[in-house]
Amino acid sequence: MADWPARGHLIRRSLLAGWLFVAPAGAHAAPNLQLTGLEEVDLITNVGLSVPRVTFSCNASTAQIRRYVDAAARAAEEALQAYGYFNARIEGRIDVRDDCRDPALHVEKGPVTTVRSVEIDLADSIESIESVRSFVEENRPEVGAPLDQAAYDALRDGLLTRVQRLGYLDARFSRHEIRVDPEEQAADIALALEAGGRYRFGELDIEQTVLNPELARKMAGVERGAPYTSRNLLSINQNLSGAEYFDSVSVRPDLDRREDLAVPVDVVARRSPRTSWELRAGYATDVGPRVGANVKRRYVNKRGHRWAARTQLSAIEQRLNTSYSIPRSADPLRERYDIYARVTRHDNNSIVTTEAASGVQWVRETDRWTRSLFTEYLLDRTRYGDNPAESQGFAVVGGRLGYDGLDDPLFPTRGVVFDVSLQGAAEPVLSAANFVRARGLVGGYHSLGRWIFAGRAEAGVISTDDFDSIPRSLRFFTGGDRSVRGYDYESLSPRDEEGTRTGGKYLLVGSLEAMHPVVGDDWYLAGFVDTGNAYTDPEADLKTGAGVGVRWRSPVGMVRLDVAQPLDGSGGLPRLHLGLGAAF
Repeated sequence: MADWPARGHLIRRSLLAGWLFVAPAGAHAAPNLQLTGLEEVDLITNVGLSVPRVTFSCNASTAQIRRYVDAAARAAEEALQAYGYFNARIEGRIDVRDDCRDPALHVEKGPVTTVRSVEIDLADSIESIESVRSFVEENRPEVGAPLDQAAYDALRDGLLTRVQRLGYLDARFSRHEIRVDPEEQAADIALALEAGGRYRFGELDIEQTVLNPELARKMAGVERGAPYTSRNLLSINQNLSGAEYFDSVSVRPDLDRREDLAVPVDVVARRSPRTSWELRAGYATDVGPRVGANVKRRYVNKRGHRWAARTQLSAIEQRLNTSYSIPRSADPLRERYDIYARVTRHDNNSIVTTEAASGVQWVRETDRWTRSLFTEYLLDRTRYGDNPAESQGFAVVGGRLGYDGLDDPLFPTRGVVFDVSLQGAAEPVLSAANFVRARGLVGGYHSLGRWIFAGRAEAGVISTDDFDSIPRSLRFFTGGDRSVRGYDYESLSPRDEEGTRTGGKYLLVGSLEAMHPVVGDDWYLAGFVDTGNAYTDPEADLKTGAGVGVRWRSPVGMVRLDVAQPLDGSGGLPRLHLGLGAAF
């Protein structure tokens, strides 16, 4: 073994001993395959994985050992050819050591074979598909590069797999070969793929007991005649599973029954429990301890109607919501109508408000987008400080457009979100005042190395000739855990003559934050600065707070602990903020 380099000796011992050198039970010593002449790690590994295992003892006959040496030489030759070495010289022998004889191979790999030409012929129907074209371009062997059998296999198999996933189930190679010229150490690669026809979805048979059959097929989101692709198969599963009607969904294409370029698909969907309950408890410095309960009726009837109710209680706010949802028959997967009602009592900063509202809304959800239009009647009874309570009623109409592009809802590291809403009321239509209210938010996360940067901007405006009649729930307040840290919850607001915070006509808030991990990928330190205010006078000053915090990637989302100092020159003490969830 003196002709092994030190590195080769270590590699041989670590890579080959574990799976090649096996001593039969009861033997005093075991023969080992001795491999010399190779230095490259990938060649040593591939040869070691390719040669047969040593299964004989030191007492084996010379004929048995020579048969093994011949088999090992053939396997080593094929292993080297996979890396382009077609002129390797392999010498087999038997080495004697102590009381045992070892099979041995000495390998001279010779010159490497390079790619001389590459010919890939695709049918026009698939060559025009961007995903197929880009895959071929990324994996096409380069002329002049060493021949790599594994790379060729990956190109050939990956190309066929991608085409079949796109619905060309009968695609076949009419030509797939590597022609090697050992004398020239050159290889010519040729692939020719015939696509055949593109299959589409045939009959979709959904076995389930929750919905009307036609509604269930629409909920699947893939119609008969749609292109048969692996993505559409996955969509059927995701659409039915995400609708909450079903606990488990199994999608099975029946390829044996395909005909006329159509594939029938069988789906088995098991119903979810009809009713779910949830109890919650938490704490945030804005509202203190809070408890809540949710109840949901996942399906009321076979038309897919659903009902839900939610309550949340804290010292500052008590809320009860209920809604009855009806999927739109034309597009039940993405659209629904909600009939809803809510009652809220809010007591903070010497303002006591009781609000009740009921209404209807249309909601459309596609990918990451949410669109909604609503109309509701709002009754609001509010008392500011020691002033008498006043009751107002409004027939409100409005709409909302939202986008959520965050990569992780629990602990985002990149992506963008925005949300804009517009609502209004007219005095002639059962309303105490005319108003138009607009509000918008945009925020995002961006990763740079191990740093995570976050930014947020929020603005709002109320246009009205009678601001005194606008209910407290529609006015703007800021300050607290999710707005301008360093200030109490809803403490940034105009005040009346008695000093009671009354809410503003305008809102402007901005925030910048940077986070960096300090313990693994679960604990982060953060630094931030927030600025903003809610005001009636457009010349009002913005209030700014800055501080540091800790972020914990918990199983239920981001836990935030911040210490923020107000920077308005008031000499206020730093304020502690504790919350759960991302900043948006």
